[in-house]
Amino acid sequence: MATTLLLVGGSIRAAAFSARRVGLQPWGADLFGDADLALAGRSFQRIADYRDMPAISEQGPPGPWIYTGALENRPGLVEKIAGLRHLWGNSAKVLRRVRDPLAVYQMLTAANVPCPRIGGHHSAHWLQKPIAGAGGKGISPWTGPKIRRGHYLQEIIEGDSCAAVYVANKGRADLVGVTLQLVGQSWLHAGPFQYCGSIGPLQLEAELQQAFLQLGNALAAGFSLQGLFGVDCIVRDNIPWPVEVNPRYTASMEVLELSTHSSVLLKHARVFDPSFPACDSRRENASGTPAIIGKAILFARAPLTFPRQGPWSRALAETTDFWAMPAFADIPSPGQPIPVHQPILTLFARNDSISGCTKQLQQLAADLDHVLFPS
Repeated sequence: MATTLLLVGGSIRAAAFSARRVGLQPWGADLFGDADLALAGRSFQRIADYRDMPAISEQGPPGPWIYTGALENRPGLVEKIAGLRHLWGNSAKVLRRVRDPLAVYQMLTAANVPCPRIGGHHSAHWLQKPIAGAGGKGISPWTGPKIRRGHYLQEIIEGDSCAAVYVANKGRADLVGVTLQLVGQSWLHAGPFQYCGSIGPLQLEAELQQAFLQLGNALAAGFSLQGLFGVDCIVRDNIPWPVEVNPRYTASMEVLELSTHSSVLLKHARVFDPSFPACDSRRENASGTPAIIGKAILFARAPLTFPRQGPWSRALAETTDFWAMPAFADIPSPGQPIPVHQPILTLFARNDSISGCTKQLQQLAADLDHVLFPS
């Protein structure tokens, strides 16, 4: 009988598909309740508020649980659910430390790892960021003189936005892969600093690979991280400058799984249960050059009632191979109202280059935009 895994977070579809790839039986709740989430199983609920999650965790079959975004900003909830079920993830105590921007800066600086400065030194080159931020929401250039309540200042670093994925165990971190991040893309109608997709994996030069390993090991040791975690970085001159640590299953992990046909959730499970079996060794041991996979999130440029039919319909009708790249994902239910600036759905592309994958995503987004906003 498959091990059941409770998933809770803002959106759990990607993690639910990942769980199915290694024989886990996922169930749980998130804020969207997307139509394709039902492909991973029937025991999923849509909830209106994160505060409903502890009650959800008391239901259903026994088994461990994991959280997705943005529960890293709610350590109290994590602590409460962890008192009810075995947590496959970082504890509330760890979250309180690693989600403190000043603590991250001080630890990495002491370890001689490059990190953007935190504070305000009467310079115009700062971003004002929410302490409990997620997905780039609420970020803006700081124009002074005051800092908004619940925000902090982080030095602006110019370069390429990337996300590194690690799995940590006993103070060490293995680098799973790195993706290019899509941030604030106008062709996806995203806000200026809003996360809107990932493309990868990136092929790293030896110097950059070593720098990413140094960063991951410093964070794993300094904050006692366990299991999967992601680090958003700006890469400049072959140096990754970390701008945020996400100690949980992140959006870019799906891209790496689909590209390499290797399960990151399997690596995560084995940290907390070393006897956990490889339920799909055929995929785990797949070889060959990884394809470049891209995922992009299309946002609403105007209020929308999601249509009953469209190019996404086939993705809901087919029998799901959880190792296959979907054409569309995170698909709303027909008739669901989607406010302006909110995410609509996710689209995918495969190519043999980053630039080719980007062009495919741009064309797919344009075609979909015409379907959803015909006028």
